[in-house]
Amino acid sequence: MKVYSPNKSYTGVTASVPFCGGVGETEDPYLLDWFREHGYIVEEPEKTIEEESEEETVKEPPKKKETPKKAGD
Repeated sequence: MKVYSPNKSYTGVTASVPFCGGVGETEDPYLLDWFREHGYIVEEPEKTIEEESEEETVKEPPKKKETPKKAGD
């Protein structure tokens, strides 16, 4: 994913990620979190059509099983 530095003209290496013109790239989830926490903008991947349709599908919660009642209840 692309990572955008707060300094738009930054060229160098930060947290092992090379940046050129303020833009770097990594797939490491730990580093992506680190960059977010330090004011960098992390480009989120676009959702695929399948992911969007899965979110739109409403899932019903599982039905509770009724326990048989005992005599005298």
